[in-house]
Amino acid sequence: MDYNKIDVDKIVDEVYTAEAEGKTRPITKQEIMRIRLAALSAIVRNMQDIVEKDHELVSACHAESV
Repeated sequence: MDYNKIDVDKIVDEVYTAEAEGKTRPITKQEIMRIRLAALSAIVRNMQDIVEKDHELVSACHAESV
């Protein structure tokens, strides 16, 4: 995932645009917050995976050097 390409505000704007065009029912502030939290959750999960893989790599390199 390229974190520089994540634009939650753009996604929220697209939701509002779809609503204004009558493509969706009116969206609540709670639903907008859920969109933002879902994006943040995805970022956190991916970062946790990266940290775990880095930790495994460092541990393996350390074990080889001992």
